[in-house]
Amino acid sequence: MAKSNGNFPEDVMIEVLSRLSVKSLLRFKCVCREWCSLFENPSFISKHLSNDDNDRLFVTYMVTDDGDDYSYPRDSFCLFPDETLTDISLADFDFQQPMREFLGGPFDGIFCIHGPTNDRLILCNLETKESRTLPKRRVVFPRFCSISDTCMGFGLDIMSNDYKLVMIHSLWNEKRQEIYEFAHVAMYNLRTNSWRDLKSFKSDHYVMSFWSGSLYVDGVCYWLSRFRNNDHAVILSFHLGNDVFEEVQEPYIPQSEPTIIGVYNHSLCVLLSHNIENYYDIWVMKDKCWIKQLSVGPFVGVQRPLGFWKKGAFFVVSTSGHLLLYDPNTQEMRDLGVTCFDVSVHMYKESLIRLKGGDNLLDFDIPWHVLGVYQTNSC
Repeated sequence: MAKSNGNFPEDVMIEVLSRLSVKSLLRFKCVCREWCSLFENPSFISKHLSNDDNDRLFVTYMVTDDGDDYSYPRDSFCLFPDETLTDISLADFDFQQPMREFLGGPFDGIFCIHGPTNDRLILCNLETKESRTLPKRRVVFPRFCSISDTCMGFGLDIMSNDYKLVMIHSLWNEKRQEIYEFAHVAMYNLRTNSWRDLKSFKSDHYVMSFWSGSLYVDGVCYWLSRFRNNDHAVILSFHLGNDVFEEVQEPYIPQSEPTIIGVYNHSLCVLLSHNIENYYDIWVMKDKCWIKQLSVGPFVGVQRPLGFWKKGAFFVVSTSGHLLLYDPNTQEMRDLGVTCFDVSVHMYKESLIRLKGGDNLLDFDIPWHVLGVYQTNSC
């Protein structure tokens, strides 16, 4: 642990350091061995997470070369380093494979990238620029079946204080030319660095895919899905503690449908879009009941909503391809200076969690025993 320095008691110095950015702490690792060791200590990592009240925005999008109508779209990223969303920087990350395949999470600063062949998963920390490839798993599907779609969720099991990743493969029956009745479900535990198969999930009446997205709230992963027979929206949940899937009935409002799910005051929320006019309602789940929080609109020139920010604010993309932020408290629409297409937004907090290479679990410095006390501030 760090020693006291001059007139600063050790606990005061640790408190000050725990409130600095990851970038600053990484620079300070060369000050002395004690600090280097401190910044890799699980308790300090957890303290740093709990003290970080600044949300950041990571944006992925596609661009083409100016003036070249035939250029192939390429991945681009930008980062808003603080919650004011006033400073923007182009991000330069080597993720070892295309980002557009699937970017999951984030949770505690960790993103999960899913490769195009369904056999490669990478965890990455944007701030430390470290990544780790998860071990491959052997999957045996029923006869005549192959993967149709995949979705995943990532978060902390608050019952065991263990990071977990759930992978759901919807299967296609080649012989019958239809969706197979059950999905293949697997769980990855970081504590054991291993996969295990879970009880099959009856999924043939749901449409779930990469682009369903995932949301984590208090030990539960959520996906906005659709019923296959009538195309109506449904929210699916998976409890990381007991491996149970459930349906969460969204608010039923005639001539409206859910467009995105998010977090509002630490609770699950949904943005309902009215089909006739360009109005939106925000509903929040409290004690297993939906409560209408507010209504906004109508909007002109808005193509679709993308995701929630803080205090009910949400991102939209305009018909001209601009990334906008609407704040219902001020009723203002801000242009964030990103013009693109096929855009996605990811709200996250930075962390010191290490993602070292190698197969040795001891290389994975995760604050297992203390992370359960950390709660995300999403509004």
